[in-house]
Amino acid sequence: MWARGGGSARASTGAFTTGLLCLLPFAAVQGVLPAAGQPALTGAALLFLGTVPTLLAYRWYFSGLTAVPGTTASVLVLLEPATAAVIAVLFLGEPFTVGLAAGSALLLAAIAALTRA
Repeated sequence: MWARGGGSARASTGAFTTGLLCLLPFAAVQGVLPAAGQPALTGAALLFLGTVPTLLAYRWYFSGLTAVPGTTASVLVLLEPATAAVIAVLFLGEPFTVGLAAGSALLLAAIAALTRA
């Protein structure tokens, strides 16, 4: 729907706008900035997180997906959550659960199937 005539930039803008509108009431109730601490620093951090790892990263991500063959793009898309899970367990102290192991195994099986195709 959003992608018609506008490509990935328009689709991702629509998706992020929808997410913003869904989360905005909850943020308004709870408050976006903390009541204590350093609100200016927190605001700058939120601006950075909204711009660099969200806006720019997704823009480059979708641009990269259009520049590679479909099979390669599929493998890269499937590797992203598996890589995030490994980083979370190794560096962020997330527990290694049965669900995480099963999900990672399914992703790796899908990658193996795609590389054989």
